[in-house]
Amino acid sequence: MIVLIVHYICMINKYAMATNKHAIIRYRVIDKCLRQVDQTWNWKSLAEACVKELKAVTDTKTTLSERTIKGDLQNMRSDRALGYFAPIEYDRAEKSYYYSRRDYSITEAPLNRSDSQELKNAIGLLRQFTGFRHLEGIDNIIQKLELLAYESRSKTKRFVHLAQPASIPGQKWLDIIYDAIKKEKPLMMTYKPFDREAFSGVLSPYLLKEYDNRWYLYANFHSKGQLRTYGLERITDLKKSIQEYRSAENFEPDTYFQDIIGVTLAEGQKVKNIEFEVYDYTVQYIQTKPLHRTQELIQTEKKKSIFRIQLIPNYELESLFLSYGENIRVIKPKSLANKLKARVGKSVKNYQ
Repeated sequence: MIVLIVHYICMINKYAMATNKHAIIRYRVIDKCLRQVDQTWNWKSLAEACVKELKAVTDTKTTLSERTIKGDLQNMRSDRALGYFAPIEYDRAEKSYYYSRRDYSITEAPLNRSDSQELKNAIGLLRQFTGFRHLEGIDNIIQKLELLAYESRSKTKRFVHLAQPASIPGQKWLDIIYDAIKKEKPLMMTYKPFDREAFSGVLSPYLLKEYDNRWYLYANFHSKGQLRTYGLERITDLKKSIQEYRSAENFEPDTYFQDIIGVTLAEGQKVKNIEFEVYDYTVQYIQTKPLHRTQELIQTEKKKSIFRIQLIPNYELESLFLSYGENIRVIKPKSLANKLKARVGKSVKNYQ
């Protein structure tokens, strides 16, 4: 369950990222100001403090209106999603906002400095991922976490660098597809394969899957009446359809993907015992990072070992084996070994 929660959080895109970040900073600055009881704070002085902090933290120049600051004050008072319920009052004689409770702060939380730093590191890690914009409720959670961990003018040292690119091809279609799957609504799609002309048709979407920094859609293409796989980067147009949605009867993702690497599954293919030799130090690499959950070591010698996996051979598995170059050789089945040999031969010819 924890893994699933982290997965969904990591799939959040930059949903109103700049706006939310600025709001977080403004709330923090306003909180800091109102705790300084020796000064008076009207909306203008609060706006000036926020602008100064935004410039220092984000290096952006901005102006803040009376409406924005008063809106922030109202959110801090009564927004249930934020949950601050700040006791903000206005002194008409002093023309100043203040906390009616002297000990109040929106940053009150059972976090020590070490906890806060660890939380900042974790949030920074999650923010590097891209994906969906509209997973309801999650954005408020992230906003609260960022506020707890935020420290003025501080810069967190980066400890982890993720391979995930800033923008995965085709991800602009994620939200409309996600919404259609959730609500069981069909879509009209125009699709341009790499190797042939574009075509259009209605489909019922079932699943979005990310693999090797690309997004794929599994859907029932109505005119074919079959489950098909589509790369999102090859979709040129996508819109709602008035046709009836066709529910998935026998499509169970956990079962569907358990016997393959990647996304390709040809109809009628069966699981095969695949044996392969691994040489030198790559043996340790394969042992610590198995190619598949079924991987087992069946023989070992001084400079090589033989492993077995139980999978349905496909293009992604072939590519995975080829990525290890001369350090892996497939032994069984012969059909897979011959196919890899042919691909290696074509590759060699490209260098002649």
